[in-house]
Amino acid sequence: MGELMNTNETTSERRNFLVQSGTLLGVGLFAGSISNFLESCTNSTAPVVQQQINVTQYPELQNDFGAKKIKFSGLNQNFPVLVIRKSATSFVALSTICAHQGNEVNLPDPVTKTITCPVHGSQYNEIDGSLKLGPATHGLQQFPTTFDAATNILTISIS
Repeated sequence: MGELMNTNETTSERRNFLVQSGTLLGVGLFAGSISNFLESCTNSTAPVVQQQINVTQYPELQNDFGAKKIKFSGLNQNFPVLVIRKSATSFVALSTICAHQGNEVNLPDPVTKTITCPVHGSQYNEIDGSLKLGPATHGLQQFPTTFDAATNILTISIS
């Protein structure tokens, strides 16, 4: 009888071990799947579209710190892109979507060199779109640019 009880205990222990192992394996597989799913959601990137403009067509962009809002159909959530000439061969392109509530920001103030949201007053640096003053919690999105001085063509990579 002692041997029968010992066999039942061993069987019960084995069953508990298998159930716990299966549960842990299932949780591990599920967690890995969820992790991969969430990563694919957060790392999804919109396609990059390159837009070219001839800066000679925009009088506002002929001088250092000249600025112009240019709308590219279907890009930047249909908001214009703010193009600022920093020097003879250097430009910055910024989204005009305020990081606070998505309103369109103003052109930079030529005296303060600040881009302001007219709705709640968030302020951004015109050099790189970084946040100067909230309520926004981060700067404006910056789009990569390249400039060909020989042709006066500015290429903006918009995602």
